[in-house]
Amino acid sequence: MKDSPIQQLAVSLKKGSCRQVVILTDSNVDKLYPDYFSSLESLGIQVQDKIVVAPGEESKNLSQVEKICARLLELGCDKSVCLLNFGGGMVSDLGGFSASVFKRGIHYVNCPTTLISMIDAAIGGKTGVNLLHTKNIIGLINQPLAVMKPDLDLLKTLPYQDLLSGFGEMIKYALIGLPKLFEELCGMEKLAVPGISQFWIESCAEFKQAVVSVDPNDTAYRHILNFGHTVGHAIEGACAMDGHPVPHGVAVAQGMLYEALLSRVFGSLPEESLRRIQRLILRYFEVNPMGDDMVDLVLELMERDKKNRDGDINFTILNEIGAAQSDYYLDSQTCRQFFELAFKEGFLTSPK
Repeated sequence: MKDSPIQQLAVSLKKGSCRQVVILTDSNVDKLYPDYFSSLESLGIQVQDKIVVAPGEESKNLSQVEKICARLLELGCDKSVCLLNFGGGMVSDLGGFSASVFKRGIHYVNCPTTLISMIDAAIGGKTGVNLLHTKNIIGLINQPLAVMKPDLDLLKTLPYQDLLSGFGEMIKYALIGLPKLFEELCGMEKLAVPGISQFWIESCAEFKQAVVSVDPNDTAYRHILNFGHTVGHAIEGACAMDGHPVPHGVAVAQGMLYEALLSRVFGSLPEESLRRIQRLILRYFEVNPMGDDMVDLVLELMERDKKNRDGDINFTILNEIGAAQSDYYLDSQTCRQFFELAFKEGFLTSPK
């Protein structure tokens, strides 16, 4: 009989010489699973405290990092203490960054509770917070001591919008390197937790881990993971500023539509492949035309993107479904001309 995710977690903590943990979570997760780690004590791991933050991207800021570090200091935490990040991508980003800067670094473990964190956010060591509605603009790369094995029972309480967000990132993995997964997603009848297979989750997680192992410091090859994110992060930030926030993966799905179109116009993505991508995404995601003010705001945020170089905008494009090319640059003027037209037209209907 296989060990449970918590039993495996306890083994990883002991291997890292961590026998004390502080749990970081958000209030939504804490209400649903207040005693999730109660068995750790019997496995030889002491839970010192639990830090609960408000849910949502609003908590990913430097002020919250200061509060977390202050609490760790009040508790007398030293290098033997591990911060256990129990939640979705916001919690792993915030907790990973806080652990990385507290006393110049203590161990942290990511324990994902959402689909997007199980396949993406909890893996790879990227940590950070937002500033001026710009995603993850302050952060660093620091690998976690471990990532807890996905507990699919946690997905049973996941709201549909959060499931949809994770599905957006799953489509991304299919497009950049898992073409068989793309075929299976196209054949899915409807989006629901019972239809999300453990094999799909493991395939995406293993793909990301393989990419990270080749390029842990995000200097070149790892950039393929950014497909959909240049536009997606900008849409996410603009919607938050407009008072209508959207989940990360939903914004990325919208970004993938526009960046697939970019791949067709400026790259070598075949027309039929573009249409297949559009059909899959538009089955689940609504992408409306943008007004002039929103177009300007999204373009401004794209021009702030942390991946840009020498004033040029950085994209990952597709050569084919399952084959991505990183570090494709467009000068700011060409980029603005292309996306002004694309954003204003939107994607109201799916191609036949």
